[in-house]
Amino acid sequence: MKTLILGIGNSILGDDGIGVRAAQELAGKISDENVTVRDVGVDGLNLLEIITGYDRLIVIDSIVTENGEVGEIYRLKPEQIYAPSGFSVSPHHFNLATTLEIGRKLFPGEIPEEVTVFAVDTEEATEVTEEMTEKVRQALPGVVRLVLEEISAPVARH
Repeated sequence: MKTLILGIGNSILGDDGIGVRAAQELAGKISDENVTVRDVGVDGLNLLEIITGYDRLIVIDSIVTENGEVGEIYRLKPEQIYAPSGFSVSPHHFNLATTLEIGRKLFPGEIPEEVTVFAVDTEEATEVTEEMTEKVRQALPGVVRLVLEEISAPVARH
C-alpha cells in the first residue's frame, strides 16, 4: 500500500510548524519504500498534485478549536474538521474534505481512499517565529508516535 505522510504548515509561524517538524522527524525514522514523508506549506486544491497516486494519506497539521486544550492531539477523518463538533478552521484554512471530494471527481481512482488527520491544537499561529509554544513542542513526540502506530496498523478496506 503506497502511503503518503504529509506534514502541513509553516515553520516560521510558531505552532503552525508542528506538521512540518513532525514530518521531518518521521522522515528519519521510516525506511519503508512504500511510505513517502513530505512537508509542505500549501493547502486546499494545491494538495491535489502532491497526494495523487497514493492509496493512503496521513496528514499532520495544526488546528484551532473552540473548546480544546493547546497541545492536545486529535485523530480525525477529514470530514470531522468542519463538522459541528467544535473544530474550526486551521490557521491556513485547510479544508481537506473538500479537496479530497474535488480530487476524486477530477482524478477517479487516483486520490487516497484511506485518509487520517493528526491535528495538534494551537492557540495562535500567526506570530513570525521559529519557536513553537511549550505545550505544542511537548506534543511533537506524541504525534510522531501516533503516526508510526498508524502506519503499522492494518488499513480498513472500504
